Amino acid sequence: MSDKYDIIVLGGGPGGYVAAIRAAQLGAKVALIEKDKLGGTCLNRGCIPTKALIACTNLYDKIRQSENYGIKTSNASIDLKHVIDRKNKIVEKIVKGVEFLLQKNKIDFIYGTGKVLEPGKVEISTPDSHKLPCLPAGRLVVSRKLILATGSSPASLPGINFDGIRFLSSDNLLDYNELPEKLDIVGGGIIGIHFAQIYSSLGCEITIYEAMPEILPGIDEEIITTVKRILKRKNINIITGTIFDPKKANEKTLICIGRTPNTQGIENLNLKMDRKSVFVNEKMEASIPGVYAVGDLVSRKMLAHVAYEQGVIAAENAMGLNRTFNYDCVPFGIYTSPEIGSVGLTEKEARLRQGFGGQAGENIKVGRFPFAALGIAQAIGEIEGSIKVVSDGEGKILGVHILGLEATTLIGIATVAIKHNLKVDQLAETFHAHPTYPEGLQEAALNVLRRSIHIIN
Repeated sequence: MSDKYDIIVLGGGPGGYVAAIRAAQLGAKVALIEKDKLGGTCLNRGCIPTKALIACTNLYDKIRQSENYGIKTSNASIDLKHVIDRKNKIVEKIVKGVEFLLQKNKIDFIYGTGKVLEPGKVEISTPDSHKLPCLPAGRLVVSRKLILATGSSPASLPGINFDGIRFLSSDNLLDYNELPEKLDIVGGGIIGIHFAQIYSSLGCEITIYEAMPEILPGIDEEIITTVKRILKRKNINIITGTIFDPKKANEKTLICIGRTPNTQGIENLNLKMDRKSVFVNEKMEASIPGVYAVGDLVSRKMLAHVAYEQGVIAAENAMGLNRTFNYDCVPFGIYTSPEIGSVGLTEKEARLRQGFGGQAGENIKVGRFPFAALGIAQAIGEIEGSIKVVSDGEGKILGVHILGLEATTLIGIATVAIKHNLKVDQLAETFHAHPTYPEGLQEAALNVLRRSIHIIN
């Protein structure tokens, strides 16, 4: 005997639980299947726990610099076990919040491992033990539509297994209560840079190995230059253009070279693939009608907010609406110190796209404004960084790139501007409260037009 639903969602991460909630809002009877904890990688092993750790280490760094603000402190120390406990409590609280949302939206949450037998039919095996409030597993569920949101797992290097002792994934490192003297980090992307700053602040000797010529792929080159200078000040060693040799590894090695989509349990569908990812169209529909896929399983940009949006779009289309997704205006934040916020094309990407035969596009215009020229940054004592606006010759904003305090918040304004096709003169003519950081965005737009007030054009 099987239970019948309008929609089954396989996976309870950002894409999955959001898809389930949106489908329920539209009147669907929904089952959500999850074998681990609700919230997926982002909530349990990624976005939220790393930011909780960064909040502690940033405060620790600030306390040690307190004499710059006229505040005398001595013998400041950090208790890593307490930091980890705080992180865990934050995660647990948010997970319970997701559980509450599922209950209030009358979604049947099934805790177990789902295996898709055919489109619309899923077999669920019960874990050995579980404590989450959920429906009993060990049965078949069927539905008219299926949304796959199985997420991803940390990728490793050939011949290296994550043993949790010498070779670590980001999952392992989030629960470490003891500090290693040295930590090698293989991978100079967002995850690697986050952990480099966290553990450097805690006193570890850090070396980053990156196989590509530069760290932070996809980030504006000027920002990378400044970030590298900041990391060097923190005594973080960066080795680029080098393949890491496991035989020369120190006591602990964090491997964060990307993530691999989880396709276990959906093999019977024989879906069309895009390399290791499931292929979907702009409506998030896979190669079988009525089967949708979202999040890290399909995404070119493995970001939680991308999964959120894809989950909403998949649910709405599964319920008969007509929505599409594209990657033209996807913002992202990096919680370095100071932060990075970015949306749209980098200057290099814009010039290559506008140019011909690889030559630089001549009609690209760039405006910049340094944080050091912002009154609020001087008052708070956070003057490192700048705001950069990239536009074409017609004044269309192509990209905004920010390094500085509150960059991950400030990038939201830029995202609205690009999403709604505002021109650079409209951004330049929108004034903000003083003293605030958005003033710098206006000034950077003015600088594109060579009309800056507070710096020389």
